[in-house]
Amino acid sequence: MRFKLKYCAFGLLAAVMLSLAAATGAEKIYGSNFAHEHIYGAWWMVGLWAALGATAFLYIFRRRLYRRIPTFLLHCAFGLILAGALITFLTGERGHLHLRQGETARAFQPEEEQQQQRLQRALPFDVKLVLFDVEYHAGTSEPADFISFLKVDEEMCRVSMNKIHRHRGFRFYQLDYDPDEMGSTLLVSHDPWGIGVTYAGYLLLGLAMLWLLWLRMGWRGTGLLLLSVAAVWCYISQINPMTPVLRTPMLAAHVSVIMVSYALIVFITATSIVALCSRRRSERIYRRNATLLYPALFLLAAGIFVGAVWANISWGRYWGWDAKETWALITLLVYAVPLHRESFAFFRTPKNFHAYCAAASLAVLMTFFGVTFLLGGIHSYV
Repeated sequence: MRFKLKYCAFGLLAAVMLSLAAATGAEKIYGSNFAHEHIYGAWWMVGLWAALGATAFLYIFRRRLYRRIPTFLLHCAFGLILAGALITFLTGERGHLHLRQGETARAFQPEEEQQQQRLQRALPFDVKLVLFDVEYHAGTSEPADFISFLKVDEEMCRVSMNKIHRHRGFRFYQLDYDPDEMGSTLLVSHDPWGIGVTYAGYLLLGLAMLWLLWLRMGWRGTGLLLLSVAAVWCYISQINPMTPVLRTPMLAAHVSVIMVSYALIVFITATSIVALCSRRRSERIYRRNATLLYPALFLLAAGIFVGAVWANISWGRYWGWDAKETWALITLLVYAVPLHRESFAFFRTPKNFHAYCAAASLAVLMTFFGVTFLLGGIHSYV
């Protein structure tokens, strides 16, 4: 039974990775709407994720991994994040609200209805655009922020890039504005349950990762790692001027942890190739890389989920299935596999471990270069 559960769980993991990779190609060929409707948002994909989560937890309990508290908490965190995503998928609502200055509305257009122009979704209160304003960087014509001054249910508030307003379970985001700067388009989100569950998963994930890093590396190793991230964060935070959506501390946090993560992955890849060419060094490099894989993977996970929180603050959704996001997730899953050395004897052999790490670097190359030059998306910069 344990054998079947193990290969079922990891088989489903492989199916998820292959489906995501195929989806990025389908999006390039057939467009984003096709990929979101037939793959990312399809019920079979939701079922695949649910089956993966259920089977993984059955395997965890079968092996009694709940006795290893930090490892168990780590997997529980991923379970909570998936549960939050499912709740949002089933119960969350999103839509657009366009207002001209002085105009009041009591309904918004749900996203799935926008092209059909069907009935609007009623709001339980009035929303009035009192004033819209564009702030510019000093001495330039570059926008620094877009601001909607609203009156929501008799309460005055300000909505701008990366600054949302919450009211009675609804969240308002600055999305767009009219060319004459006299009107504003707001994103309206209603997800009272999914956000709390998802954020609880993020918090638990952070605690579990720090706990495991301390166990694997000790205070000195973990401290050095955090200092490296802090140094990169300080450098990135000084970059100016920024476009409105990038003017947030989340940018520095998101980029810094991912940069350190990928630096560790590149080091692991290079030394694994050296180990494959030198049997004498193989065992020593194996022990070091098996330890370094934890901070490399955990920092990548932290970067991805910080980015998800930032996206939720800016655009009202954690995940847009942009090609860069998707391949970063695939990379995370690919490098998570060799951490399960107790489940697979294959990774307990230095030569096999090094060969896998060298091959896994193809996922990183695809994330960095393949997406930019082949697939495109909002995270591509060419």
